[in-house]
Amino acid sequence: MRLLNSAIEAELDADYSLAIKCYVRLSRQGSMLDRVGIYQALARCFEKSGSNRKAAYWHDRAGQSYMKLAPAMMGRQERAYYAMVEFRAAVQDYVPNLSRRSAVRSYLKMLAICLETGKEGYSHEMLFAAHLCAQIHAYRKASVFFADTAMQLHKEGQGALARESYRLGVQYYGKSRSANLARKLRAAAAALG
Repeated sequence: MRLLNSAIEAELDADYSLAIKCYVRLSRQGSMLDRVGIYQALARCFEKSGSNRKAAYWHDRAGQSYMKLAPAMMGRQERAYYAMVEFRAAVQDYVPNLSRRSAVRSYLKMLAICLETGKEGYSHEMLFAAHLCAQIHAYRKASVFFADTAMQLHKEGQGALARESYRLGVQYYGKSRSANLARKLRAAAAALG
């Protein structure tokens, strides 16, 4: 308990070096849920000290830990959502060098789980995923995300953004050359009117 208090005090005093030392020691003990909080604190301290790649590592650990929680502790969809948030933070900390594809794959996998219950409330997350896929040259996935986002944004009454998403979906469809995407894009076009 004393170590945790020291870590928190150091973080509040902006002594991130000391906070990191304390949090690293704490990261080796406690329950999985306790460790998630410690990993998040480490990521936060590394971000504040300007070490984004190290922060990304701890966001990645937090995301993985969420998925290891027992179902009785937290439901699958909730775990997937929180893990997705951590993996997205890891991806953003790796930008502009997205060489750590495992964080990208983990983010996309958790987003897919979140979308199983519907796309309501996830339009901006899907838009981020679309741009991310385009950035790593996964043009087929980018086109699918842009098309799905266009339809969702249209439902939400965001016509201008829906049309722009559709336009980008067509652009990346052209780069992917996937026949299956043509149907999805036609469906998006029909939804947009």
